[in-house]
Amino acid sequence: MTTISRVLFLGQSCTTAMPPLSALLDAGFEVSAVVLARQPGTRLGEIQRVAAGAGIPVVWVNSAVEATEAIRSLAPQVAVAACFLWRLPREAYETPPLGILNVHPSLLPAGRGPEPVFWTLRRGEPVTGVTVHRMDAGFDTGPIVAQAEMPVPEGVAAPELERDLMTLGGSLLVEALPALAADTLQPRPQPTEGVSQAPVPGPADWTMMSSLPAAWAWRFARGVAPLGGPLTAIAGGRAIRVAAALDWSPDERLLESVLDVGDDTVQVRFSPGWVRFRRAPSS
Repeated sequence: MTTISRVLFLGQSCTTAMPPLSALLDAGFEVSAVVLARQPGTRLGEIQRVAAGAGIPVVWVNSAVEATEAIRSLAPQVAVAACFLWRLPREAYETPPLGILNVHPSLLPAGRGPEPVFWTLRRGEPVTGVTVHRMDAGFDTGPIVAQAEMPVPEGVAAPELERDLMTLGGSLLVEALPALAADTLQPRPQPTEGVSQAPVPGPADWTMMSSLPAAWAWRFARGVAPLGGPLTAIAGGRAIRVAAALDWSPDERLLESVLDVGDDTVQVRFSPGWVRFRRAPSS
């Protein structure tokens, strides 16, 4: 069987980039280097420690241009991307003989963009998944190599869901690489139907309107609160900044649209049901 001798890993210093790298190392692939996108405030993380422990050099890049130069100079047989920030030019994905495979935490073509897990929770989707695809000139538009579904657990936090998705993606990745090397892999074009975008959320995307069901508001708030966004509930003409969802009722009706219950908590009436939130600290 044809083997892969040099794998270049592209990512950033975040916990969700770790599962695909760990899968490569656990499966015995030779990772020649880890290329990380540098962002303001980037700190030493698990991915750098794991790379150092395995004797893998870490290369920091500040742009897609620098990433392309790194790919060209390191000359990998194949590159793997996970949580990488920038869309790369053709030169980058055509430099490795076997191309670049990207691990993306959504069921493409749904959820194209940098924040698919946020939008999975925003849209209240009961099922999500992960896709391994060939990188091309578009943003998460390349042919699908492997894909698997995963149910969205009740009240799951976004970081936990993304970690589980990327772990599943790492398993798909290491299964696909030998077939890629043997030229038996048959990527399929992404469907033209079911396309949705997952951009960086704006302020309005963190807002929960009381006209929506409490079941949705509770799941959404539980999911995205760890991301630190400005969660706001709109009820009774008030905008209430909240930090976390504590409990809820799917159908019980509050007499008031907003009920202050002390201990920095507030109950908000939705349609139907209610959610009790912890108030966000005053800025």
